[in-house]
Amino acid sequence: MSIDDSGRAGGAAKGSPALEASTGAQLREIRLSRGLSLTEVAHQADVTKGFLSQLERGLTNVSVATLLRVCDVLKIGVGELFAYPDEQVVEGGSRIDMGGEGVTEYLLTPASATAFQVFRSVIEPGGGTGGPYRLDTTTIFALGLSGSTRLIVGGETRMLSAGVSTSFSGRTLHQFDNPGTTISEVLWVLSPPLLRVAREPS
Repeated sequence: MSIDDSGRAGGAAKGSPALEASTGAQLREIRLSRGLSLTEVAHQADVTKGFLSQLERGLTNVSVATLLRVCDVLKIGVGELFAYPDEQVVEGGSRIDMGGEGVTEYLLTPASATAFQVFRSVIEPGGGTGGPYRLDTTTIFALGLSGSTRLIVGGETRMLSAGVSTSFSGRTLHQFDNPGTTISEVLWVLSPPLLRVAREPS
């Protein structure tokens, strides 16, 4: 499914309907609770009204950067959209949607883990974040589990294969994709966890 952040391209394909509809439905519910119109949020998030409407209905995909912009307009942290595991012993993890294309991600830590947060990304060939973004977290540790993942941090390319790791500040502009022909997997550790409530401007 193609990423269409501007909403100016042709009709969007649909994929992972249950999860995308769930994320979009959450965004719509929060928007309505804030008393904001589609037009207001779309303008502030720099997307079209049509694109935002499709996103809320689970009919299109979104890059990580655009999802973060929408969350910022709604005054929530992206962590508010996650389904957190309830168990202390987590099997498989909870499927989450952080945006991007061809990326399936799982949250492996419960909400009670306040010092760090762990994700596993499964990235299809050609899949990725759909562009660079920043996260409001101090440190990100990435460990390649399988395949080959291209991570670009502040313009520097770091290739992650099985057993290869790296660390960087989440506030540094970064992105990742799978340039190979087989699925790749990466384990991410974020400290502190992604915010559930937006940080107030200083």
